[in-house]
Amino acid sequence: MASRQGRVSKRQVRLTVLHQLKTQKKEARRRKSEVIRRKLCRLAVFRKAKTVLCYVSLPYEVETRRLIEQMLASGKRVIVPRVQGRTLLLSDVHDPVADLAPGAFGVLEPTPKTLRPVPPHELDLALVPGLAFDRRGHRLGHGHGYFDRLLARLPDTVSTVGLCFSFQLLDCLPTHPHDQAVDALVSA
Repeated sequence: MASRQGRVSKRQVRLTVLHQLKTQKKEARRRKSEVIRRKLCRLAVFRKAKTVLCYVSLPYEVETRRLIEQMLASGKRVIVPRVQGRTLLLSDVHDPVADLAPGAFGVLEPTPKTLRPVPPHELDLALVPGLAFDRRGHRLGHGHGYFDRLLARLPDTVSTVGLCFSFQLLDCLPTHPHDQAVDALVSA
């Protein structure tokens, strides 16, 4: 799907990949999410991390609820984002069931009552969603820029890992100067 210049637009990639995500069978999504979770848990950067930012998955994304519960059970400090205006606030989560409720865009996020702000410099690792990634770590989100703005604020000491299904991993993505790449990708 190429534009007149022979390049695919961000909009075209979003539409194509979003369709693939939403039409993927539930069992395939569950099985691949489990493979991704196991691969992630074997990474040294994950094993060393004490404080991990983790997105809360939408129904069609790489599932993170089990991962969040596993990290909490193993003693990791789990941080999840909350949309506040044009930015993402980071909040400590102790109990995903009690602390999270549907917020912006239907994503589970800390409620105003359970918000426990965490500054970005306290993170060791950030697990990042995306509609698509390329082999250089560039990511394409839904187009609102929340994660690009967050990634730009993270200190260089914070490792970033994108989680995706193999069909979300493309050879090359259209990028702009404000787009932020991730350090590594885990896919299945």
